[in-house]
Order: sequence, then structure tokens, then C-alpha cells
Amino acid sequence: MHRVNIRSSKGFTFLDSLLELLALSIMLPLAAMFYLFSSQFLVDLDSSATEFRLFALELQQYLDGSEQIYIMRDGKGVRIVREGVVYDIELYGSVVRKRKDQLGHEIMLTDVKNSFFQLKGKRLTIQLEFHSGAKEEADYALALPD
Repeated sequence: MHRVNIRSSKGFTFLDSLLELLALSIMLPLAAMFYLFSSQFLVDLDSSATEFRLFALELQQYLDGSEQIYIMRDGKGVRIVREGVVYDIELYGSVVRKRKDQLGHEIMLTDVKNSFFQLKGKRLTIQLEFHSGAKEEADYALALPD
């Protein structure tokens, strides 16, 4: 009786190589798709975009019902007069901060590299660049009294 040794390397054939190549050709595209999905998922987790959306919504609340709006510090900030209270929203270092009646400050947005506030007629445009390289822009139509 002849015994077959399964662990022997004598039976390695061209067919085995083709099967391994087939398995590899199936797995590599799946690995590439997983990598692309995970990289997009990490982009979606970027907090600066979410933080900017919250900043834009909060700024909208200050602009609603405002009486006067001025650009300050060569476009680095905006002054909003609302119900007799003065709000300064400006870039200070790497944060956009809000000051009420020139007292204290509240951080509204972090990790900002550069900002540009522009007022054209009854339209306020804000352009921000973050240290991560992301750029965000918001545009507001103002209902200022004449």
C-alpha cells in the first residue's frame, strides 16, 4: 500500500499557482475599495467643516435684526450693532472670536489660518482658510434698515 504525504511540496503545480493568482486578483480590488471608502469616511469626520457650519448658523442669528454692520481690521472682522449692543466677530490669532460691548471674548471657530469679511451693499461675504488647507465661504443677505 502506497501512502500519500499531503505536506510534501512535490505536488506543487501550475494549477495551484493559477488558483492563488485568482484569489489574489479578487482580494486586491476589495482592499483598494476598502481603502478608498475609509479615506472618504475620514474626510467626513473632519471637524472643521462641521465647526464652520455651526459658526455660520450662529452668525446668522446675530445678523438677523441687526441695525448696523461694519467691516473692521482691514477685512479681518465684522462689527454688528443689534438692539444697542455691539458685537465684534474677528480673527484673533488662530481663532475667530466674538466680543460683546468690547468685553471679554467667546471663541466661535478654531484652527483658522486666514479670514476675509467683505460687505457689498446689503450682502456680507465671509471667506475662511483653515490650517488644514480647507477653505469655506458663507454669503449672507442683510435686511438692514435704510
